[in-house]
Amino acid sequence: MKLDHSGSPPGPSPSPLILCDRLLRLAEEAERAGCTVTAEHLLFLAHTVLEEGPGRQD
Repeated sequence: MKLDHSGSPPGPSPSPLILCDRLLRLAEEAERAGCTVTAEHLLFLAHTVLEEGPGRQD
């Protein structure tokens, strides 16, 4: 299935905190479903979002 987005402008990007929250919720659901590897990958992505967020200076 191909999604056609022609003619519609892209929506605003979610903030890093919103994106992280969504990734954590998905990780919880994956863990409940028995998909441990997927849950761990989602946790890694959430951590990466927070580490590489805009304005992040170390």
